[in-house]
Amino acid sequence: MDGRRRLGAVLQYGRLADHPGRRRQPGYGFGEVRELLGGQSWFDTAQHRMDTPYGLPMHWSRLADLGPALLILLLRGVIGAGAETVMLYVWPLLLLLPVMMALARIATHLAGRTAAVLVLILMLLCSQTYGLFAPGNIDHHALQIALALWTLVFLIEKRALGTAICIAASLCIGLETLPYAMVAILLACLWLGEGGNRAWRFGASLAAVSLLLLFTLTAAAYRFTPVCDTYSEFYAVLLAAGGAGLAAVAMLPRRKFLAFSVLTLAVVALAFAMNRTCFGGPFVGISANLRTIFLSRINEARPAWDFMHFAPSEFVTGYCYAAVALAAGLFLPRTAAMVRTILFAAIALTIATFEIRAVPFAILFALPALAAAMARYLLPRGVIFTALALLVVSDVSFAFEAVQIEGVQPHLLRIEKYQAQAACGEKAAMAPLVSLPPGRVAAFVDQGPAIMAYTTDSAIAGPYHRDADGIEDTYAIFTGAPDQALAILRRRGITYVMACTAAPDWPYYIAKAPNGLMAHLARHDLPAWLVAAVQSGNIRVWRVTASSN
Repeated sequence: MDGRRRLGAVLQYGRLADHPGRRRQPGYGFGEVRELLGGQSWFDTAQHRMDTPYGLPMHWSRLADLGPALLILLLRGVIGAGAETVMLYVWPLLLLLPVMMALARIATHLAGRTAAVLVLILMLLCSQTYGLFAPGNIDHHALQIALALWTLVFLIEKRALGTAICIAASLCIGLETLPYAMVAILLACLWLGEGGNRAWRFGASLAAVSLLLLFTLTAAAYRFTPVCDTYSEFYAVLLAAGGAGLAAVAMLPRRKFLAFSVLTLAVVALAFAMNRTCFGGPFVGISANLRTIFLSRINEARPAWDFMHFAPSEFVTGYCYAAVALAAGLFLPRTAAMVRTILFAAIALTIATFEIRAVPFAILFALPALAAAMARYLLPRGVIFTALALLVVSDVSFAFEAVQIEGVQPHLLRIEKYQAQAACGEKAAMAPLVSLPPGRVAAFVDQGPAIMAYTTDSAIAGPYHRDADGIEDTYAIFTGAPDQALAILRRRGITYVMACTAAPDWPYYIAKAPNGLMAHLARHDLPAWLVAAVQSGNIRVWRVTASSN
């Protein structure tokens, strides 16, 4: 294998390393933006074309839509019809700027400006973050990471208002940042021991911002409903009550610790009274069947030890690199800034141990510590030595080694398979549907977001845990006998059946039910009520006829 092909393997790896084999496709999040600009209410985040014909109340935040939507409106006045395309390229890159600024600020607090320069180089050489800022990735994870990093910045700098805003905003976008928000709140509560003024400002700000976000950026359906899997009355009231209580405790002349203990118990009791099921986590209501046919098949939700076998190169370049970067920080003096940085990185790595999707958080929290260690221990040995060491400890070097561990050929084959799978949910894959009259589509779960984003059709299912009925019906359609599938299709008024031969669902459904509808379609053994409509590459579309005879 020549050097050029080895380099190509690493570069391809870098483009896909964010979440290898992830179920979400490029249309994820973009559909919500298009619906908003198309006239959907600001306070209605439901996908009315999902879980057709019933509609799907989404656990989505308008805060995630705000940037892309404003950018499109701005670009429309300049370039017209090409605004959406330009936004798909520009928005992910714009989010890279606050992330890099936060990393530089953290590293500066740890070891000065030299560490800030080193952390930026390490960031740019980090293949695990490429996917977060790749064109077309209109998602909320990069924005969440930016807010989480700025939460750490403001904690280190003891800026009460900034800390409160970042905590509330990150939770408003999605609950993936809940562990970091809880730790940040606990660290901010330590300001009570500094006299109370800073703790008062933080508590009052947190209470005000959390309620402001509830009434301005949260769907009306959740404003007075204590749901667990999205920012709702449950989280806003707890933040407001806890913040206001902290502000009150900070004003006490003495016995603040006792008052704070009572406040903590009161907040826990309030949470229990509003919705005790939320203590089981955001997925507490998911059925065992949905966990089997959907959640257990999401690669980015797998634990790290699974990835040692499933994708060894990603395990080395992601999880192992985060662990090494975190370990480097343990050799530095225990300043307040370092302790906070290590704490956030350790929490992220712990989460990544059980769900590999947290690896980008773990790496980015730990990179400032790695840069600080290099500035403290390596730079005194000379610039050339530091430059060589920088290459050795960069994620790109880990990627080269990881590819050798897995083997270049197996790695390239897996990347090729992933690219074909991802293409099933891209804009080009939706062209066969666009060529047909609009209708309702029974497609693979991963294709749902692309149907929302790139067509005017409706879909049964998307990769959202809330769409349990749609996901279970999709499974029943493709694994059930043709007459059973027809009953579901008729009930939902489905016009087209769509499949992609490169998607993992194609062999999965066939293996699950050798005599199910998917197996019949693979054998070109069409039931009488189904006729071939369009075929393009790996995409197959069949039309459901009016008659079942």
